[in-house]
Amino acid sequence: MHQSFENIMTDKNIQNTKIGVIGLGYVGLPLLALFSRNYQCVGFDIDPIRVQQLLSGIDTKGSLSRLEMTKLTKNCEFSSSWSDLSNCNFYIITVPTPIDRQQQPDTTALELACSSLSTMIGIGDIIVFESTVSPGTTEEYCIPLLEAGSRMKSNRDFFVGYSPERVNVGDKEHCLADTPKIVAAQSKESLNAICAVYQGVFKANIIKASSIKTAEAAKMYENVQRDVLIALANQYSEYCHAEGLDIAEVTECASTKWNFSQVGPGLVGGHCISVDPYYLLSRAKVKNVDLRLVETARGINENKARLVAKRLIDFVQKNHNGIGNLKILILGFSYKRNVSDIRNTKVADLIDCLSKAFEEVDCYDPLVNEKEVMQTYGIRVVSSPKDISVNNYDLAIVAVKHDCMINMPFNAKRLIMLEDFI
Repeated sequence: MHQSFENIMTDKNIQNTKIGVIGLGYVGLPLLALFSRNYQCVGFDIDPIRVQQLLSGIDTKGSLSRLEMTKLTKNCEFSSSWSDLSNCNFYIITVPTPIDRQQQPDTTALELACSSLSTMIGIGDIIVFESTVSPGTTEEYCIPLLEAGSRMKSNRDFFVGYSPERVNVGDKEHCLADTPKIVAAQSKESLNAICAVYQGVFKANIIKASSIKTAEAAKMYENVQRDVLIALANQYSEYCHAEGLDIAEVTECASTKWNFSQVGPGLVGGHCISVDPYYLLSRAKVKNVDLRLVETARGINENKARLVAKRLIDFVQKNHNGIGNLKILILGFSYKRNVSDIRNTKVADLIDCLSKAFEEVDCYDPLVNEKEVMQTYGIRVVSSPKDISVNNYDLAIVAVKHDCMINMPFNAKRLIMLEDFI
């Protein structure tokens, strides 16, 4: 039986709220682990293989340790069946919102979540979206889907909120519960109810946004600002290369002034910074707003891997007689250090460029899933050190400095760091 909205508001024992977390990826699983400490929870994912792995205490994405997974499986249910969510009264949607090959927003998972959930929500239920979307999406796209499927009216029969995820994959310093949590809802009453649930597990401040669209825009601004700053650093590094300067030293010197933003150049991949600007640009186009700076920054960061590859090729040409028959080893494939996440990794672009210049380009990364890399990028990545220790490479390039690759055996005549060419 679904608990009424009034009871959720006034019940002193708010721990009776039963939470369904929809989407158990890098965002959903840690969130489920956090909420399960104080609430009854059901973790749902559309992928039955993912669910079975989690039930076995294995998180292939590396968000939770084996011990954390053991505690989690004891505290909550896992399922890939929508019907198992029917006894929940508070839903948190954390499904992926990627871009397609044309760099347009792909809301397929979001649509499925809304349509499927709409058939089981009841009077007084609360649905909170944490997936990153462009401003206006929750109210103009998600709520109509929920209303159509449930044949109920939002903010009267059920209630919707938005609380943007702020997970930094692989970051052990800025923990989920210690990061300020932005929360927004359709009304003051539903906002208070949602905040009360989140306050049950979050140590950091709960930030109440005045509207759902404000919260959506705040999330966009966080990542777009970061993208623009990195684009500036990437562009400035190109200038420094032309001048024969070390961008790292230049940045270090400049950062001694208190109001300088210390952002370094780099390959921008992952699930947020390399994706969210496209959601904003798509929305801005609908609103006839020219976001030229955002668009330019995105283009600079998208092109950085190709510029780095060209610099690498030029370097090799100057140091070798003929490069067509050289064997190259790329160390690291994921989009950042010490994580297995391969979403939008720019190492894939780097390999694509280098493969056109060299006879053989191999890649080694013990953290990533070989099948997933092949399915997503069509690139063969080896995970066994034996596969690279027996090969005699002319050049090894450290693209992603995973700790687990330190002192790893491989045969290469020369070792270079990709960061020196960025």
